[in-house]
Amino acid sequence: MSLKDTPIRRKLMIVILLTSGVVLLLTCAAFIAYELLSFRQTMVRNVSTLGQIIAANSTAALAFANQDDATEVLAALKAERHVVAASLYDANGELFAKYPAGLPADAFPVAPERDAYRFEHSHLVSVQPVVQGNNKRLGTLYLKSDLGAMYERLRLYSGIAALVLAVSFLVAYLLSRVLQQQISQPILALAETAKAISDRRDYSVRATKRSQDELGLLTDAFNQMLTQIQEQDRALRESEERLRLLLSATHLAAWDWDIAGRRRWHQEDLGQMAAGVVEPEEGASARWFEQVHPEDRERVANRFHVLLAGGGRLWSEEYRYREPEGSYAYVLERGVVIRNNEGSPLRMVGAMLDITARKESEEKVRRLNEDLTAANQELEAFSYSVSHDLRAPLRHIDGFTGLLAKHLDPSLDAAGRRYLTKVSDAARQMAELIDDLLTFSRIGRTELRSARLDLSGLVEEVLRILEPETTGRDIEWVMSPLPEAQGDPQLLRLVFQNLIGNALKYSRPKPQARIEIGVIREGAELIFSIRDNGVGFDTCYVDRLFGVFQRLHSGAEFEGTGIGLANVKRIVHRHGGRVWADGAVGEGACFYFSLPAGGETSQSSLRQSASLP
Repeated sequence: MSLKDTPIRRKLMIVILLTSGVVLLLTCAAFIAYELLSFRQTMVRNVSTLGQIIAANSTAALAFANQDDATEVLAALKAERHVVAASLYDANGELFAKYPAGLPADAFPVAPERDAYRFEHSHLVSVQPVVQGNNKRLGTLYLKSDLGAMYERLRLYSGIAALVLAVSFLVAYLLSRVLQQQISQPILALAETAKAISDRRDYSVRATKRSQDELGLLTDAFNQMLTQIQEQDRALRESEERLRLLLSATHLAAWDWDIAGRRRWHQEDLGQMAAGVVEPEEGASARWFEQVHPEDRERVANRFHVLLAGGGRLWSEEYRYREPEGSYAYVLERGVVIRNNEGSPLRMVGAMLDITARKESEEKVRRLNEDLTAANQELEAFSYSVSHDLRAPLRHIDGFTGLLAKHLDPSLDAAGRRYLTKVSDAARQMAELIDDLLTFSRIGRTELRSARLDLSGLVEEVLRILEPETTGRDIEWVMSPLPEAQGDPQLLRLVFQNLIGNALKYSRPKPQARIEIGVIREGAELIFSIRDNGVGFDTCYVDRLFGVFQRLHSGAEFEGTGIGLANVKRIVHRHGGRVWADGAVGEGACFYFSLPAGGETSQSSLRQSASLP
């Protein structure tokens, strides 16, 4: 086990003992080195003193060339057990006497060396002169001493150092066991608290603060971190609960996929379609594609691969998904791709929603719309046919009523003339109604002939058509410049003719009429308005204004068939616009309709409006 993996208590003891041991070892080494150096100097002084004594005692022997005396003087060195060899050289450098006497001559230098002291081959060698009182050199003394004394001193000091180290290690160990607890105990307490929290996931536990030093600060920081984690954990649990309730309420099946082939469902829903795929597992992606309906699988897979390879982020697709019992459900799946800094996809998260009921409803509505369209077409064809067939009899009724009145005029009384007049008026009113019905039917059946229109010129043309309605009246016209627009000239002319005609008709009771024609642009729409100060209407009846045969006034008050505004609504819808109105009783009314600002009517609007009533 490496030191970094060792428990903190043992690690502290190792550090303390290792530090103490290194310091003591260095101290003992320095002490021993100092003592050895001192002892070497002492040895040199001792050998030097001994040499001086021997040299002084040897002067007479060298002066009188008495080898026996010289040998006897050297023999006194027996008292010094560390002196292993000694010799005297005469003034000519010849070996004169030696010690021990039995030592061969080749054990000594052939000639005396220069005066000096040196250590060589575990010995101390001393070469010093032998002189008389008048400093006359008589010869040279050679002494050779072993280092046994120094080695004995070294062994003694080493033993003492070893004993000191052992005792110091023991004392350091005992002290470290006690003192390291001041550091290790708070750390171990923190570790135990952290382990308990990790095991029980109880973030309400707090560590006990034992001091005011850095460990105390660490404990405070640890407890503060626990408080933050506890708050975050509570917020996370609340968020997860809200998400769970939301997913449960919306019947969503949320998933998380790591792109490497794992797909994880967080909620089993959609008729338990995600059963068995609640934990991440290899190959879940392939099994998910296998659950897609064969007719949808290639399309979904291609779009999915294009999304990942093309750097896309948002995923949305509708397809059929196989449920556990084998049936297929329509699902709407949406998700988001999470990528790294290089743009490579890492994972996806999203949700699936069962839209089978919606699809069935859409199919039902589609069939109903088809049936309604067919019925409307049949009704329009029938209305057109009936209206067309009724025109001839009505012309006959009106014509023969006129002939009858002319032929019987002399014999008719006032009542008879009144009856014939009512018949003729009713026939003409019926003919007008039939013409309006034919126009209404024709608007829904004829093809739009779109062109670029000058609406200001179109309105002026409409005003010329309606000029008989303005004769003898005091009318104030307020007209804004109208832009060009794209549309069917005849149909848009009919829109303005109906709306301006209504403004003229319903402002007739006013002594001075005011009619405003304006336009504003809002976003992608041009909004046109025709405002008058006529009789107005109650806004609670606004939904009835654009219905067929819907009138808010009787024929005795204002003439009309109740089809004009219905024609306006149908024409505007076919151009991709909308109609609405507001007003107040006695204060006038304002009718609005919109057209695309780009001047283009969408084909989808044309197709949808073709079947509108």
